[in-house]
Amino acid sequence: MMKALMFGLAMATLAVPSHAKEPAALAAHYEFFVGGFRIAEVALNASASDQTYEAHSNVVTRGVLEVLLRGRSASRASGKRGAFGQLVPTGFTSRYSSRTGEQKIIIAYEGASPAEVVFEPEATDSDQHAKQRERMGSLDPLSAAVAALMPTTATDLCNRTIPIFDGKRRFDILFMPPDPARFDESAPAPKWHRPLTRCLGVYERIAGFGKESLSNQRYFPFDIWFEDSGNGIFRAVRLAGSTKLGFAIGNLRIAK
Repeated sequence: MMKALMFGLAMATLAVPSHAKEPAALAAHYEFFVGGFRIAEVALNASASDQTYEAHSNVVTRGVLEVLLRGRSASRASGKRGAFGQLVPTGFTSRYSSRTGEQKIIIAYEGASPAEVVFEPEATDSDQHAKQRERMGSLDPLSAAVAALMPTTATDLCNRTIPIFDGKRRFDILFMPPDPARFDESAPAPKWHRPLTRCLGVYERIAGFGKESLSNQRYFPFDIWFEDSGNGIFRAVRLAGSTKLGFAIGNLRIAK
């Protein structure tokens, strides 16, 4: 579930109006907490025009996770816009390192679907990864970040499904109208200087997780608040949801 929350922030960062003539750019920095203790930081940068887009991100563990894991990841994606404004990825690269080793993932695309995945070093569990037929029409995580908020009205923010393939796993991120039953102190609304729209998010496992993982749990709900900047760009301000480590909150850090 922690990965679901971090990905939710990553993909809910940028919305670019389909009618935009000038490139829209955004830089955002997020901090994640469990039980009041900081555990990770996520830095995101993205830009998109009516013809192309690109994005890159960095994730760094902090606190107790830094002591136990010392994880670092850096990802980059780029692509073009299709005839109807849809995103068509052309390349995705991600590097991950921890105390146990490093791995690089490269995804190449053909049309609108992942065509080839390269692991350095070679993956030892490739037989468990999502199959080619299960990847069709899916975006890499950072292309999904650019695509996530294409709707330019707050109403549309909570009525979408984004299909994603990260090189191993196929999953969906769903945004739906908020669940009144989740409006409690465990998921407090942020105090913010702009209007916010709250949605119910769901991370749904599709393929590449192993039979045991899918049988244990498939859906991971979380709450998310979006900022309407007033110029067609929306940002995720806060995510909140339960994880194996405890209740986690991710906040957009305000530059001082």
